[in-house]
Amino acid sequence: MTQGRLVGTLADPDPAVMALLADPDEFTQRILAAAVDQMAAVGWRRSTVEDVAKRAGIGRATVYRRFTTKDALTEAVLHNELRIYLAGSTAAVAGLADVGDRMAESTVYTLEYVRNHRLIQRLLDTEPEAVLPALTTSAGPLVETIREFILAVWKHELYEDRPLPADIEKHLRTVAELHIRIAISLLLTPQTAIDLEPTDHARTFARRYLAPMLDAIGTVR
Repeated sequence: MTQGRLVGTLADPDPAVMALLADPDEFTQRILAAAVDQMAAVGWRRSTVEDVAKRAGIGRATVYRRFTTKDALTEAVLHNELRIYLAGSTAAVAGLADVGDRMAESTVYTLEYVRNHRLIQRLLDTEPEAVLPALTTSAGPLVETIREFILAVWKHELYEDRPLPADIEKHLRTVAELHIRIAISLLLTPQTAIDLEPTDHARTFARRYLAPMLDAIGTVR
């Protein structure tokens, strides 16, 4: 997948792919899992639809009925992994009422997710030219998707989906984007003077520096 296609996938997803992901059957789930394993093992360029089918234990025709090209399969993998991340981030803070605690657990989840994600690390190591633009100069679609998700979560948690004054919504959106940009920076440049190890230190960092940003103009009521 070229740099332009990867960015385009995030900005303008294929409706057919998104429909498959909305209600995936057993074979679709097996295909997606096998695709992640295959690409993490040998990289994107060296992976073929035939490789994925073999790893999933199904015929090529079964894959092609769902994903007509390698690009379509790759797009499905990207959006499915993003959905997994967002769902996991939500689950990580479920049941926590304190804003600082929620920020701490969300931060730890994100750090561990990107550090331990085999496919992300493989592509950054072996095919950075395909991935880096989507995380740097052309990261707008990715930042927007996650930012608006975080904004919706905060609006629900802090205001129970009540209408917000424009200045508060703008502030929440700004803080959400700042958090995303910090996370991307740490992903791309893990060497840092910020004390994030072990995970309790990451929690302290989040409570001390990230959580106060949220309430900088009295948004938490």
